[in-house]
Formats: sequence, structure tokens, C-alpha cells
Amino acid sequence: MLPYLQHSKELFDQVITNSKSITNFRWNAELELFSLLYSLIRVKKCKVIVETGVANGITTNAIMKAIVENDNNGALHSFDILPETKKAYSQGGNWNFHLLGRKATHKQLSKKIEELPKVDLWVHDSNHGYRWQKFEYLLALNFLSANGILISDDLDASPAWGELAKEHFRKSYVIFDSRKFIGVAFK
Repeated sequence: MLPYLQHSKELFDQVITNSKSITNFRWNAELELFSLLYSLIRVKKCKVIVETGVANGITTNAIMKAIVENDNNGALHSFDILPETKKAYSQGGNWNFHLLGRKATHKQLSKKIEELPKVDLWVHDSNHGYRWQKFEYLLALNFLSANGILISDDLDASPAWGELAKEHFRKSYVIFDSRKFIGVAFK
């Protein structure tokens, strides 16, 4: 995994340098999350990946670069409510952007997820309110494969992760990046 971590720093710098301002730059993922996603996908060879919250596409780029470097053997399904976030990635590979409406978003997301095969990796980086985080974590657990992984950025935004960790995750970890917490859980 070490060579992937080293390479991910170079990729992160390239992505940040070439990143378009689609949304607020405060929403950009940090190097730690970028490296975690890139390295994990390269090592685990995740085939079906769900990402909620695209923003400027930093995590989208990490995921897609790993998929492409794994011989394009995988697909990313990204969900967002902002139509302009569809512009966050355009470099090829199996990227599927799903625009959700702002009303009954939970029903729309659930319906789209039901159409997918079992998910190997779920990345939450969308609404960080308690109700949404709890809903999304439970949804992810229902659709993750037997050895699936759930990663959540900004898990410190609500107590949802802590409430669900012991009861629903086989193992869970918290990582501190330069300004917030990332959760990693195994089904």
C-alpha cells in the first residue's frame, strides 16, 4: 500500500492544481481522504463504489484515478443535488453521475441504490446533518457487500457515527486529517 500512498500525494497535487471551482473550495477533501480512497481502491480492487456528495470532485478524481489504474475494472456512482457538480470529472472511465432532486432526496437515493449490484465501497460526503448521516449510514449497510467498507468524511458533524459504530459495524476507526474526522467502517 505504501507505493500507492506515495503516488497519491502527486495525484492529489495535480487534482488540486487543475481543480475547477464548481462549489465552495472549503468543501474540498483533504490529502488524507484522497490518499485513503486512492490507495484502498488500488489494493482492494473495489468494483462498485458509491459516492454521495461530489462538490469540486476531489474524491471523485481519487476514486476514478484508482479505477482507471486498476485497468478500468470498476464503476463509480456519484450522487449530488447540485447539477453543476457533473462537471467535476471528465477524464474517462466508468463514472456514473446521478442528479438527485432536493425533495424526497432519501427516496430517490434509495431507489437508485436498489438498481446497483452490491457495493464494495461507500463514501459519504454529502449532508452532514444527524438525520441524513444516520439514514445514509444505515442505507449503506443494507447495500454493502459482505466485506464492504463505509467511509465518511466530516463524521464529527453529528453523533450518528458514534451511535451506529458499535451496534452495526464489525470494526470502525476514526482518522483525524488536518481539520476534521474521517470514519472508516467494515461491515
